[in-house]
Amino acid sequence: MNNDEIQSIIDIVKSCDDTILCTNRRDEYPEARTVMNALNADVNNLELHFITDRDSPKMKHLHHNPKCCLYYFNPNTRYAVRLFGEMNVIDDMAEKQKYWRDNYQQFGYNGPNDPNLVLLQFAPVSYKFYVGNEMKTGLI
Repeated sequence: MNNDEIQSIIDIVKSCDDTILCTNRRDEYPEARTVMNALNADVNNLELHFITDRDSPKMKHLHHNPKCCLYYFNPNTRYAVRLFGEMNVIDDMAEKQKYWRDNYQQFGYNGPNDPNLVLLQFAPVSYKFYVGNEMKTGLI
């Protein structure tokens, strides 16, 4: 693991409002969708968090297979990174309260104890990005 590369990845993550999450459907085809990156705007490591609805298709995919890919792309800088790892559900109420934002009410959630609100934590395993023509890869 190269600390400069990890810091470059963190900088890209922090610069993006959204990311693409790719999960694996039961028929083994990948499915990608945009997810909000707001919980990661001030991260200083690659412990990334997301919220979703308990009944969302992504939860069904992740329950079946937690392996996934996050694709961050900043259209202004053209910097991008792919993070490969597993997405885990965080049931701890203190953690859910820590990541709760009142503006999540606009998505229909009533608070951190809403039974439909799921807090996800991404556990990265590896990464891939380019600096010019040079591909950078590594384990985290």
